[in-house]
Amino acid sequence: MVALGVEKEEHVLKCTWDNIEPVPQEPLVTYILNKCAQAGEIDALVDGVSGEKLKYSELTTWVRNISYGWQGAGLEADQVVCLVTPNCILALPTFLATVAASGIVTFANPLYTPDELRRHINHSNSSWIIVHPLFLPSVQAAVKDNKNIKGIYIMGNEGKDDIQPVTSLCKEAPADWVCAGGSGDQVLHLPYSSGTTGLPKGVEITATNWLAVLSSIGRKEYLDIKSEDVILGILPFFHIFGIGMGLAALSHGATIITLPRFIPDIFLKALQTYKVTLVPVVPPLAIFLAKNEIVAKFDLSAIKSIVCGAAPLSGEVQEILCKRFPEVTVRQGFGMTETTLAVFASESNEPGAVGHITAHSEAKVVDMETGDSVGPNVDGELCVRGPVITKGYYNDEKATRELIDSSGWLHTGDVGHFNEDGVFYIVDRIKELIKYKGFQVAPAELEGLLVTHEAIADAAVIGVKDEEAGECPKAYIVQKPGKAIDPEDIIDWVKERVAPFKRLRGGVEIIDAIPRSPAGKILRKNLREQPNGA
Repeated sequence: MVALGVEKEEHVLKCTWDNIEPVPQEPLVTYILNKCAQAGEIDALVDGVSGEKLKYSELTTWVRNISYGWQGAGLEADQVVCLVTPNCILALPTFLATVAASGIVTFANPLYTPDELRRHINHSNSSWIIVHPLFLPSVQAAVKDNKNIKGIYIMGNEGKDDIQPVTSLCKEAPADWVCAGGSGDQVLHLPYSSGTTGLPKGVEITATNWLAVLSSIGRKEYLDIKSEDVILGILPFFHIFGIGMGLAALSHGATIITLPRFIPDIFLKALQTYKVTLVPVVPPLAIFLAKNEIVAKFDLSAIKSIVCGAAPLSGEVQEILCKRFPEVTVRQGFGMTETTLAVFASESNEPGAVGHITAHSEAKVVDMETGDSVGPNVDGELCVRGPVITKGYYNDEKATRELIDSSGWLHTGDVGHFNEDGVFYIVDRIKELIKYKGFQVAPAELEGLLVTHEAIADAAVIGVKDEEAGECPKAYIVQKPGKAIDPEDIIDWVKERVAPFKRLRGGVEIIDAIPRSPAGKILRKNLREQPNGA
């Protein structure tokens, strides 16, 4: 259990917005489909590459019929469905259909190796898999000899290798069909986060968690989303920021333009062609928009708002972005997988600010030694509480107790402060997690892999600063006696065994010994203080 200190009432900041509505109590999918019904023939989802579209009326029918047919095919309450797919126009409808049928959704990064996929599928106890056809071979290798898989379907309208498409589950729902699943404290979403330490953990997100976010995210104080907005869907749906923006678009009748990955000219062409108004980005994309000369060749005048999340954006880059897009609101937010989405939102372009606490939540900053709450302009650990906070880590009570204290405060592991106006700023991070282009990389996972190499006796991994990526993983290794190691060979060896965002782009350095505490904990601070460790 995380330590509790003395809490002063005046140090606890609450949302000050006017007319905050209570968190809706209906099932999540009912809430979203009711919003979709109001949008009618508006385009809900558009493939930014092919131009394929799905209107809101079609989306509603698709979700109803797939959900109804899937229940008939054997999908039972609380069974986990793993989606292995890049962003595409059927990913969000499949999420909704699963939840409507009382299932639980977990997204896996489609770039995972078969071993990484196997761990994700096994750890989440997935029973069903929906996979994009490009990644079917990886899934087939990952589930070989897995007796718990009840069905695999192809994401799309066509099958492959004798595997049926997800649309084969379609069965016309009766007129009196109602959404069965996903309300209140029911877990319906299992995204994976590395948390503060260790291997990736399943984060239990409930209906209330998502409803607390979606019922307030459209407000002018938050993201100011309107039905006429066109929102870019390039952030991956397996990331909480990506899926959050997708669900936010659908729950406000806006149009979302999906892109499977970042390719500069395709990215910019989509912004221009579809007249995108709201652009969610992570810092590398923000830097690209701020600094790359090719951006000036495209007409991006439709953009009204750029919002950056997943990792801190430097005030310097934010200022450059504001100068390049003087008519655009450029803002940051702050959140975690464990807070469902952002718990702080900024209405302004103020560099470095993540804004005020959002609806239904409260925040405080505590001294990192004593746990006592502190007042304005004093750095400490940021803590948040409210209905957006995860129920806990899946099958990991110990990690949950280390995250959320007995009073319900989630300890973020981030250092920050607030000013006299209640505006929060993130200034540093105390957790060991490495953030590469918004992706979370757990040092322990890479260390565990490295020590399996026949020539490595010990290893430690830290994040080294990088202007474009934020941080890149760097490994320090100790050779086994009598063994010789070429750092480039280790980089290539790891590259073959992990997803692209986990590669050792910060390099490999050979040292005599890994600095450790008497208890055996790696002293990463000592490594960062070395000449090449910053």
